[in-house]
Parts: sequence; C-alpha cells; structure tokens
Amino acid sequence: MRQSRAPRVARGLVAASVATFVALLSHVAGGGAMPGWLGIVVPWVLSVFVCTLLAGRRLSVFRLSLSVTLSQVLFHVLFVLGAADAGAVTAGGHHHGAITLAPLSGETTAALYADAAMWGWHVLAAVVTVAALYRGERVLAALRTLAGELVAWWRRRQPVAVLSPVPDAPRAPLFVAALSVDDAPRLAPLRRRGPPALRVL
Repeated sequence: MRQSRAPRVARGLVAASVATFVALLSHVAGGGAMPGWLGIVVPWVLSVFVCTLLAGRRLSVFRLSLSVTLSQVLFHVLFVLGAADAGAVTAGGHHHGAITLAPLSGETTAALYADAAMWGWHVLAAVVTVAALYRGERVLAALRTLAGELVAWWRRRQPVAVLSPVPDAPRAPLFVAALSVDDAPRLAPLRRRGPPALRVL
C-alpha cells in the first residue's frame, strides 16, 4: 500500500465503522429488530469500500456526509432484505394450483416500511456521526500539530554540546638541553670534586 493511500484507507475504515455502529444503534432505538452477524458484517464491508472511495486527501464535510449517509442506507436496506420472510404458499383445493401470498407479519412490515420515527433516528444518527467524525479528525490533527511543536520546543531547550579541542597539559621535556660553551668555566670546579683518583701500580 502506498503511503498516500494509507490515510484514505484509515479514514474510510474509521468512518464506516462508526457509521455502521451508530446506524445499528439508531435502527434498534427506532424499533427495528436486532440483525444477525451477516446483517452487520456485509453492510460494514460495503461501507468500508464506499467510505474509502469517497475519502479524499483532505477532510471534506460533503464527502464525509455522503459516506455516512450511504453507510446508514446500506445497513438499513441490507438488514431489511435479510429480515424479509414473506412466504408464498400454494392454495389447496384449486385445479390450477393458484399461488396466494401469505400476509406479511407485523415485524416484516415494520422492517420493509420504516416509519417516520425510525427514519428520524437514522437522520439524527447520521448528523451525530458526521459531527463526531469531523470534529474528531480535526481534534486529532490539532493534537498531532501540538505534539510536533512540543517536540521541537523540547529539542530547542536541550543544551547543545559544543565539541571544542581540549588543550594539552604541559608535559616535561623529554631531553636535556646541551651545555653551551659559556657554561664550561662555571662548571669547572664541580668537575674536580669527588674521591681522588686511584693510582694504578
């Protein structure tokens, strides 16, 4: 995955997850039945694709609102399709085997034709989701900028170690200066001192 696509995929994944979760809450709060795992996973996967495609390099309220709305519609429609259990039975006692439709149950009717309260919950959930995602991403961007500024300030406050050459300590001379000719008269008396030379027989 290229570096430029990583933020878009992350933004789409977060938007789809939050939108699907809030849509599930609003659906149940609006009177709908709790869907099975398939009714949650399939809309979420499709919502990830939709939100990733609509996510741009920069945060856009329009694209975010569109992705959240599509996520809620996907969840509600796919849940209704999975929950519809209208059956068709063959009427007995007829020569032509006429097919009669069984009446829809109250739960199926409520799922197929969502009332105004449920759609009101979905609209409220969409508004809350868009606001939370938009503000949340802006807060994260501000925190990231603040963290960068704090790191830069901390680096400026640290003492800079200046590498200066250490002066050499004075060392004792390794050689004795040679005696000059002028020092010979002063050293002459010193040369005669000492024990007398032994006479060799």
